[in-house]
Order: sequence, then structure tokens, then C-alpha cells
Amino acid sequence: MAKNKVKDPNHLSFGHLMAWKSSDIAAAWVNMIMLGYLSIFASDYLGLDVGQVGLILAVSKITDGLVDFFIGWLVDNTHTRWGKARPYEICIVGMTLSTILLFAAQPEWSYTAKLIWVFSLYVLTFSVFGSLRGVGMSCYTIRHFSNNNILIRKVASYGGIITTAGSIVASMCFPVLVENFADGPMGWIVPVAIFMIPATLFGALRFFLCKEDPAVGGDSAQQKVSFKEIFAMFRKNPYVWLYAIIMLAYNVLNGLGVTSYYFTYIIGSIGMSGVLSAFGVLLLPVMLLFPWIMKKVGTMGKMIAGLSVISVIGYLIVFFSGSNLVGMLIGYLLASLAGLPLSYYGVLFLMNVCTYNEMKGLPRMEGSANILANFCSNFGGSLGSLVTGAILAVAGYISTNANEVVTQPASAIMAIRIDFAIVPAILIAIIGVCSFAFSKLEPLAEAFEAEQRAKYEAEHAAPEQA
Repeated sequence: MAKNKVKDPNHLSFGHLMAWKSSDIAAAWVNMIMLGYLSIFASDYLGLDVGQVGLILAVSKITDGLVDFFIGWLVDNTHTRWGKARPYEICIVGMTLSTILLFAAQPEWSYTAKLIWVFSLYVLTFSVFGSLRGVGMSCYTIRHFSNNNILIRKVASYGGIITTAGSIVASMCFPVLVENFADGPMGWIVPVAIFMIPATLFGALRFFLCKEDPAVGGDSAQQKVSFKEIFAMFRKNPYVWLYAIIMLAYNVLNGLGVTSYYFTYIIGSIGMSGVLSAFGVLLLPVMLLFPWIMKKVGTMGKMIAGLSVISVIGYLIVFFSGSNLVGMLIGYLLASLAGLPLSYYGVLFLMNVCTYNEMKGLPRMEGSANILANFCSNFGGSLGSLVTGAILAVAGYISTNANEVVTQPASAIMAIRIDFAIVPAILIAIIGVCSFAFSKLEPLAEAFEAEQRAKYEAEHAAPEQA
């Protein structure tokens, strides 16, 4: 008699992985364009003051805490035929389309109109669509993969390589498109649309192809989470704050948006920034080693802390390399190591935070546990723009309208170098310290989960033995 094949619950097909990562690739393209090029688009194409741009982007995040608080509560109390968090995934389409609209702004508009347009579309992209998608992300991941820790680690590792590869391709091509099209009659809308239109179609695949597992959470799936329990989590769970600080520092770093300035004024060509991304291909094999490194050092937090030391050294090499492209690339390669696991292992942080909630007698709150981290991610991106704007404004950076040519003062050139290397080194050091502190939770959470599984199995085995 032929034996029936038993499906491996830990198997992850390539097609499944690509469907799941489609949305992350689209979001990565949005972040690459918005965080990497919005500032120089506003200052060197629209003629807006770089300090004012940074300020209005930071101001846009003042209300995000309340918005994210409500969204986290909303996700935890959402029960639809689509699932708990899946309905919010379609917001990726809103992110891509609002990005196109933002870069449709033209230099001949009035100064006030340009400021309002940039502010409004930035808020729509990140504070509305980005927040709705971001807060629900961890919950969606856990429920789609049936809370399977092994599968989620595979998605973080292998999926991270796919997302990074997609980001590298985009980062290589986009600056070349900007250099060739941004000064034309259509301005920046052409290079942005070339990426955002396919991102809209591709990014929606996760929503249509990846369902939630209704069995995850069991009876608790229909339990209401109160605001009182969310506030209790903020009081009792220090790890939710540690993770939030990590994400704040990481997104401030990503939000600096100084790479375009560095290659324009230090290296001499914004199109050459694609070389930086191409060099990042060397990091892809390293990502395959992360699960092995985690196993060796014991925890994810310790791994990130160790990589942070290497990254700080890398940023110092970048600073002292200046316009030496080879030295800068080598330093930047080392500097990028700590950021890679943060990009794709965030859900593992959240799983541990949720487990600690249970250890303290609270609901897991897979949506609400991400409130602080998501707020800090959004605010960090804008704070990065504010930092860059403030540093360049104090240093005397000169903003221009499209096609104008200026010579920046030496103080502005040094400010760009500091913003590109020294500020990130400080942020990475903060990440390393917080990650090491977070690592104390990981073995405790693992032991608690093992204890809960053993208790569950014992309770369900008892009737059969009787």
C-alpha cells in the first residue's frame, strides 16, 4: 500500500516566499525614494529651504503616537472574513500611489504650495497608509505562518535576501534615471513612476495570495483588547521600549537621506550612488550566515550588538576616506552589517515582546505590541530628515531651483561628511547597546514558550491516557 506523503509544516516554497515578500519589496522601493531622495528633490529641484523641509517632515509625526496607538488597538480588535491584519495590507497601494503624487510637484508652484504639497503627501504615505500597514505587519506575519517560529526565521533570512536584492537593483537604477530625467520637462515624476507603477501591481500580491490562518490564537482571537491593557503593557514590559528605541535609531539613520548629497557634492555625481548599492551585493551571502551566527552567540540581540561594533568601525573608515571612493565603499560595506538583521528580524523582536506580555499575565497583543516600534519607525524617518536639514542649514548649505548651479561652502561639505558617517556611527552604537540589553529576554521567552507547549500537550494527552 502506498504511503501518503505528509506535508512538512516547516517547508517554504520559493513561490510562497516571493508572494509574501512582494509587498516588502514595494515598500522598500517607497522608502528608498522617499528617505533617500525627498530631501534633495525638495532643496535642489523645488528650491525649498533644507531646514524647513526637515522641520515640516518632523512636525508631521507629532500626532503619530496617537494615530499608531489607535491603529494598534484597531488591529487587535479587527475580525473580518479576510482576517485580523490582512485587510490593512492593501495600504501598500496607497503608499506607492501617494509617492508618485508627491514627486509630481513642480518648481514653478508658489513656495507655500510646494511646502503644503510635500507635507500632505508625506503624511499620507507614511502616517496614514504606512502606519496602517506597519502596525498590522507583525500580526499578519504570525497569523499567516501559523506562529511557526522556524518558518518565520526562514522568511526573515531568505526573504531578507530577496528584499535586499530588490532594493539593491532599485538603488542602482534610480539615481541613473534621476540624472537623466530629473532636469527634463517632466522632472522627477518619470523616474519615480518607472518604479512605483510596477511596485503598485507587484506589492498587492501578498494581500491577494497570502491568507491568515484562522486557527492562530484559538478562542483568544475573538477577545477584545482594552486600552487599559495596552497602557499596562507600557508599564510592565520594558522590552517594548527597548525595541522601540532600536527602531527609532535605525530609522533615523535610514531617514538621514544624505547619500544623494554626499555623491553630488563629495564624490561629484549623484548617478555614482548606484555603485554603492552594487557594492552591497557582497553582503547578500552574509545574510545566509545570520541563523548560524545567532545559534553560535546564543541570541539575536547579541548578534546585532557584535555587528554594531564592526559597523561603527566601518563608519569611521567612511568619514576619514572622504572623496576616496574605494575607501568609502569598503567602510560602508562594514558599516552596513548591523542594519541587515534589523531590516528583516523585527518580527522576532515582536514575538518575544508578545511572549513577555503573556509572562506578565497580559494578552499577547500582536497588534498593540508594535505601536511604539511603528511610531518610532515613522518618526525616526522624519527625524532623520530634520537632523540632516538642521545640520546642513547651520553649516550654510545653499538650496537651489532646478538647473541652477552653485558652489557649496566648505562648512556645508564638512557637514555632509559628518551627517553621512559620524551621525550614523552614534546611532549604531545606541542600537548595539539596546540590542544587547534585549538579548536577556530571548532565553526567558524561549523557556516560557517551551513550558507552555509542554503544559498544553500534557493537558490534551490526559484524557487519552485516562
